[in-house]
Amino acid sequence: MDQSSLYDDKKLNSPPIRKSGGDASISIVMTAYNAEDLIDKAIESVLNQSFSDFKFIIVNDGSTDNTRSIICSYKDNRIQLIDNGHDYIQSLNTGLRSANGKYLARMDADDICHIDRLKIQHTIMEKNPEITVCCCLMNIFGEKVSVGLFRQNYSGLIESPLVQLLLNDFVVNPSTMIRNSFLKEHNLLYEEYTFAEDYKFWAEAAMLDAIFYLESQPLVYKRIDKSQVSIKHRDAQIKTSSKIKKEILYFLCEKYKKYPALESLSNTFYELLDEQLISEGDLIKLFYTLLINNKDKLT
Repeated sequence: MDQSSLYDDKKLNSPPIRKSGGDASISIVMTAYNAEDLIDKAIESVLNQSFSDFKFIIVNDGSTDNTRSIICSYKDNRIQLIDNGHDYIQSLNTGLRSANGKYLARMDADDICHIDRLKIQHTIMEKNPEITVCCCLMNIFGEKVSVGLFRQNYSGLIESPLVQLLLNDFVVNPSTMIRNSFLKEHNLLYEEYTFAEDYKFWAEAAMLDAIFYLESQPLVYKRIDKSQVSIKHRDAQIKTSSKIKKEILYFLCEKYKKYPALESLSNTFYELLDEQLISEGDLIKLFYTLLINNKDKLT
């Protein structure tokens, strides 16, 4: 498959209109907690999509401000509001379980979608049934943040996605679209991994042999704000991410157990890490290089 963008607007017919009584092609899942200052922009960016065959599932995660009333102010039958007590992971999974579309798209309450986001991702997924997850690049913006493209080192089909996830979480969660059949088949849900549940979710998908595609066009505008969980709880997020990296590495050692030296090397390096004789970054880079350089052998 060509590694460049798989989207060709010239070959695209007009987006389908949702038929009354039937399931929409795409279920969009968004949770919202005390997002009254930002959620209107997020909702409108979804409702104004050039692709209209979707159901917009918004899970109100126990908000105590005006978030719920703002959601209810939109009189669009594509919106499905679900109220839940304040439990982020449970709210995410409630949204996932409520999704009946062929594809499930994620969205955050403080981000904005490009008007053609759904159309482009839907086209890619329809034309390439081997792709499990379609994500994209993003533009970042926010107070005291220069607007610009958050660049990745690669695009197109992701080679060895689990190994890439060992190095870093390349998936921008609110940019993702995944085949719902894959989620249902594997009962894939979010787990209690403090401040890194998205990273764990996509690592689990990769362990289940999901095929990832990264669209080269930025289709999401991601807001960067000091109040975001990923910034306020950076230390806890790093700790949880380290746990996930270790799980990925041990999974890969088990997968390639015909090379027992891999597990032995991993155990040795983690002992050195515990003794603070090496850094986690050095450990991960070594195994990433080893696994990528020997990908043809490790089949």
